[in-house]
Amino acid sequence: MARTYAHRLEKLTLVAGFCALAAGVFIAHRSPAHGYELSIYRSTPLLFWVGAGLALLLGTAVAVSAPDWYRTLGLVLGGGTVLTIASLPLVRGYYFYGPGDSLTHLGWAKDIISGNMPAYDLLYPGTHTIAIVVHEATGMALTQAMLVMVSAFVLVYLLFVPLTVGAVVDDDRAVTYAAISGFLLLPINTISVFVMPHPTSQAILFLPLILYLVAKYVTLSNPRRVPILGTGAGALLALASIAVVFVHPQQAANVILLFGGVIVVQFIYRLFRKEHAIAHHRALYSQTFFLGAMFLAWSPFHQRSGGAVHALINSLLSDPTAGADSAHAAASLSQLGGSIRLLFLKLFLVSFVFLLLAGILMLGGLLGRVRGTDANAFSKYLAIGTVPLFVLFVAFFIASYAQFHFRILGFLMVPVTMLGAIALARGVDAAGRRLPNDGPVSGFIVILFAIMLVLSLVTIFHSPYMYQTSGQVSDGEMTGFSTALAHRGDVKFTGLRASGKRYSDGILGYEASRRADFRGEGIYGNYNATEKNFTAGRLEHVFDGPRYLPITDAARARELSVYRGLRFPERGFRTLESQPGVDRVQSGGGFDLYYIK
Repeated sequence: MARTYAHRLEKLTLVAGFCALAAGVFIAHRSPAHGYELSIYRSTPLLFWVGAGLALLLGTAVAVSAPDWYRTLGLVLGGGTVLTIASLPLVRGYYFYGPGDSLTHLGWAKDIISGNMPAYDLLYPGTHTIAIVVHEATGMALTQAMLVMVSAFVLVYLLFVPLTVGAVVDDDRAVTYAAISGFLLLPINTISVFVMPHPTSQAILFLPLILYLVAKYVTLSNPRRVPILGTGAGALLALASIAVVFVHPQQAANVILLFGGVIVVQFIYRLFRKEHAIAHHRALYSQTFFLGAMFLAWSPFHQRSGGAVHALINSLLSDPTAGADSAHAAASLSQLGGSIRLLFLKLFLVSFVFLLLAGILMLGGLLGRVRGTDANAFSKYLAIGTVPLFVLFVAFFIASYAQFHFRILGFLMVPVTMLGAIALARGVDAAGRRLPNDGPVSGFIVILFAIMLVLSLVTIFHSPYMYQTSGQVSDGEMTGFSTALAHRGDVKFTGLRASGKRYSDGILGYEASRRADFRGEGIYGNYNATEKNFTAGRLEHVFDGPRYLPITDAARARELSVYRGLRFPERGFRTLESQPGVDRVQSGGGFDLYYIK
């Protein structure tokens, strides 16, 4: 009777969770953005967050405490909620999301569609071609298709984190914790890895699928053979290797380094510990060779290939200003009342916890103290495989080059999430054996995950919480820039911090944008924009000729609400039209264009 009641309670809990999520999605979709929003968190209706939070909490509680089928449904509820949150720009009808590199990638996709550039001319055409297929198959706008592509990669990540753990451990609790740990989206650090069209980010989110196929490939005994291609897992792994090269070769190079750690461990055990289970795993030599061959066949023939490595070497050998960017950022944060330490805690506190957990499991694996043959083997594989990646992370960190170290950190957080979840499950098992029942432990884990989910999900989008504006690109901004570009004549554009080349990439297509001779320098960083020239009527004396100055709602929000007028004070915006030699020539849709004589 009690058992029946327990199942009834679980069913009611799940029904309530799914209804809360459905209601939240409906409310969010019925409240589309009508202009630029400084924060997607604050602008999305509160009832959505109530529904999503309730769904996530109920799904996690059922997954942690319920058996079998109910646990699976709890994970589906939690995963669906996280996928919805990550897809909010799509749910709320944003025109586009991603104001920097993402607009350039939109331009490349437009060039491929128009025939101005063959797909194979692009170093990383994978995400662009996926978006183009979605666009052509459904008829939806290309901007929306690119957001659908982003959501698809998030779904791959959420699915294959627990599946990979399930392939190497025979432990339902570890798989459950891995799924919930996947909900944290720890690889997304919003510094160099984003939930927006950004191939390196999508390649990192694709990594769990590769690791799952590696686990299946090396551990399956007596697998079904596939003609020519070998085993089924091997054939799929080869296809995944090709895919990651096309999505982003830089992350494919990181996968090669990770595979290298696996084959080093396998080689050592086959040589010195032939009786050990690792010596009987299927060797990864051929797959590593295949991925390396694909990487070398594709990457060297593209202009952008190898740029990061060359820049790293040059910076380490000759750049005396390495690290200056970090010092400058710290100084600016201090002026805004923040600090690097506080920002680090906001962005990386949960990641640091998982790094500690994964480090303990890796150390235990190297010492042979991890229970389970495959779990012990994979802790060794990943411990050795991440060593060269950690060295590369340190090198980029020292060089302070283009925040590439945060890309490597994002990559590392994929195996760290998996190993951290296994370590947490083993710790809970150990604690449970010391207690008469596991009720208090399950309650503690639900609370712990609830806290970590809040801390993590509040940072997957840019917002003032992390001293950034939203990455939303509004229809009004794109329309305003498009009109301005069409009627610019021979006058060059400037900007508060950049000249708008990203917008022109997304509007005209990359090739046409970069051929157009309209980009001047941004004011800040090039013309020492302070109150002296921005608020005192001196803009006409700053440039060596006429300029167009676009001012968007996003720019105003960034400078006044987030940066608190640090470089461009409110008085400068308010008196811009009254400055001598400055005329507003276009206005509307959150976009104003000024002509500076």
